[in-house]
Amino acid sequence: MKEGVKNKSGQKEVGGCSYLNKNCWLVKNLNYPPYKRCQYCEFNFRNCLFLQYQIISLILILLSFTLFVLIEKRLSLLAIITVFALVIVYGYFFNSSTEKIIKANFSLKKAKDELKELTDNLEEKVNEQTQDIREKSRYLQELLNMKNDFLRVVNHQLNTPISIVRGAFAMMEDKSWATERALLNIKAGFERMAQTVFDFWDAYELEGEKMKMDQAKTDIAPVVEKLAEEKKKMKLAIDRKLKIFVEKPDFTVPLVWCDEKKITHVISNLLDNAVYYTREGSVSAAYELTGDRKFLKIKIKDTGVGVSKENEKILFQKFSRGIGATSLRADGSGLGLYIAKKIVEGNDGEIGFNSAGEGKCTTFSFTIPLYQGQKSADGQQAVTAKNKIVIFEK
Repeated sequence: MKEGVKNKSGQKEVGGCSYLNKNCWLVKNLNYPPYKRCQYCEFNFRNCLFLQYQIISLILILLSFTLFVLIEKRLSLLAIITVFALVIVYGYFFNSSTEKIIKANFSLKKAKDELKELTDNLEEKVNEQTQDIREKSRYLQELLNMKNDFLRVVNHQLNTPISIVRGAFAMMEDKSWATERALLNIKAGFERMAQTVFDFWDAYELEGEKMKMDQAKTDIAPVVEKLAEEKKKMKLAIDRKLKIFVEKPDFTVPLVWCDEKKITHVISNLLDNAVYYTREGSVSAAYELTGDRKFLKIKIKDTGVGVSKENEKILFQKFSRGIGATSLRADGSGLGLYIAKKIVEGNDGEIGFNSAGEGKCTTFSFTIPLYQGQKSADGQQAVTAKNKIVIFEK
């Protein structure tokens, strides 16, 4: 016997050769369909059309015999043959009609089911296409916003260094400046343009999540020490007499798992911001073990202008600069913290800040996983934190 048609749940469907109507008492007890029409039927035994035919036939036979007995006072052979002949002929046409009715009901039900499935699939497809269109529309809107932001920031950020370069050339041509002094200003202008372009490139690369993190075993302590020494030589730090130092922890700073080059960029950016937004006092770097001692937190603390409530929501957004930031750092692109956030997250860490409010000190901090035998060259999965680390503290 061929296998019956099965539905998605693996059950045999109506119309299959081995389909058994479990609603029918007769089929359930026989464990096979007695008639071909039974494989299309889902009625229970009491609603079986053929059973109804048999009952009606039996009633007609009894009624016919009773009439013959009452009329002729006897039951002749001719009467019996006539009744059974009528029953057979009636049964043939009833049986044929019954089978057609059952098959027609089956075909109609199947057509309704297929139509419903088609409607459901069509609705699902429409919803998918609608969602896809919405996503593309949202993405296009984001691209448009990015383009507007890009043009706005480029207009400001590149115009300033271009003006510096042009002014230096003009002063050199007028012999108002010595060539050496003019060249220093020209060099500074070009370096500022280059840094702006690099920031834009990193931001757009990170926006598309294409920036690859080359994570490896890293001794981060010497990196922080070196950067702190470099920031002491910044002209602004010297002019403001800022004290820049690294706090010594009460533990040995462990090796970490990160992209050293990009994390160095993050630390440098946070130290630069601390210097730029601190008029007097100090800038310090410190360490803390967190996340059940699976992560190292690096904290950059300053005694600067703090972060106002209005600025808290936009700090890590691209092309966003806090209210009043331009007066302290005119050449900022509004991309530093956005890039830092993306880099930290790409290294399986988190970044945040803690500020008592405007005019008070601020601590920016980020986490990176400790080295625990992770692999990178052979493509093995790095060990990451199972528990979320909360570093946005008040």
